[in-house]
Amino acid sequence: MSQPSFESQLYSHAHQLLKTHETLLRDEVRNRAFYAALERSVTADSAVLDIGSGVGVWAIAAAKLGAERVVAIDMDEMLVGLTRKLAAEHGVSDRVEVIWGNSFAVELGREFDIVVSETIGYLGYDEAIVEIMADARERFLKPGGILIPETVSLHAAAAKMNVRTESIPVGLAIEFTQLERINLNSPRVLKRKEDATVLTEPQCLVSTDLYGATERPDLTNLRASWETDADVDCFLVWVRSRLGGDVVLDTRETTSWYPNVYRLEPSDAHSRVDLTLSLTAESNYWTVEFSGGGESVSRRYSPEYAAVEMIAAARSELEIRDGRVIHEPIITLRDATDDDADFLFAAYRSTRAAEVTMLGWDEAQQDAFLRMQFELQTRSYAMQVPNAATSVIVCGTERAGRLIVNRTKTAISLTDIIVMPEFRRGGIAAKLIGQLQKEAAEKRVPLELSVDKANSAAIALYSKLGFESISESEFDHILRWSNDA
Repeated sequence: MSQPSFESQLYSHAHQLLKTHETLLRDEVRNRAFYAALERSVTADSAVLDIGSGVGVWAIAAAKLGAERVVAIDMDEMLVGLTRKLAAEHGVSDRVEVIWGNSFAVELGREFDIVVSETIGYLGYDEAIVEIMADARERFLKPGGILIPETVSLHAAAAKMNVRTESIPVGLAIEFTQLERINLNSPRVLKRKEDATVLTEPQCLVSTDLYGATERPDLTNLRASWETDADVDCFLVWVRSRLGGDVVLDTRETTSWYPNVYRLEPSDAHSRVDLTLSLTAESNYWTVEFSGGGESVSRRYSPEYAAVEMIAAARSELEIRDGRVIHEPIITLRDATDDDADFLFAAYRSTRAAEVTMLGWDEAQQDAFLRMQFELQTRSYAMQVPNAATSVIVCGTERAGRLIVNRTKTAISLTDIIVMPEFRRGGIAAKLIGQLQKEAAEKRVPLELSVDKANSAAIALYSKLGFESISESEFDHILRWSNDA
């Protein structure tokens, strides 16, 4: 099959650009909000910089509001040419300079009173608004100058969909319930507000002040909790951005951004719902925990898990439980590298955080103490078991913990295993220990480990897995498993 010609690709690109910007220009809420922010800020002697200007609507608006000088920057050459024509059409081309390029690379030789950038993604940060504004603030904004927007934040609420999803395949008297369940792992967007009922008060997941931030925040393990017994079957996540003063853009109200819908399997009975959301470059991950009456149910979702499940199906690795097809994300190990240093510390910290919090120290003191303890532990392991292999536990493609194993001719020693809190209900530790038991059985050597006497949960797990105590110290039990069968 022949490749599309350059001309056909160009035509397709132009058509898509027009569709995208027509959608933006038809968004009345968006238009009024940004215009109001400009109107309250632009004066006759203002110099305005518009980054990611698109068709130049804010550059032209600033000029028509009286700005003395406006510079518009966009990376798409087609849009740059169109903006110049639109500026001329509105009689402001003498005050609007349009530049083709990347704002990080251009040198403008002047500073501006106002910097406006509409590079706000569906998830707030995914179009690099923080990095763009940090660079503009450093190189282009006058002291005391104005940023539009001022803040970006992500908010979440528990909700219930009002529209029934048709069983698939549509129109046939058969059901693909397995495929429908896998589809829960795919985030959607809510194009019509009436298609979902918000059941709880919104909670802020993360917020960024663009006057101070230099890089986007960590978007992993964003958490929200609600006390509710409502029939929750999804979470809505959306963006709020303060554009200036009391002018706020809320993407629940716009028609060019939409709230993201993270679906889930409802729970029959609960009084509390907890959401943990991680937004990474690779995928979205969300964990939902329903709790009440002394019991809890935790479920994890991600497009990655859907892909893993489909791959597993192709490999005939699915497990049947209670008539349902079940497949946990694939657990793998890889060698730890220098790039994992921060993660390995975070894993260690997760095991000590509750203990150190009780000391009444502030965050900086806790961090300094735990880093010192982590370094001491690392050096101790290096001295005691210099040949031990340190691995990163990977769940799908997401780092889930740390495993240190020392192998000799006479035994396999599990030096340490840490599973991050958000993965601790997935049976990862038991699965990895089972793999080590299998390896030990094949090599005809015992599997040994030590466990803190105070760690009753770990002791119960190891007992269940067939370990027996062979000795003890003041603080630890020394456990051994051997395949005597």
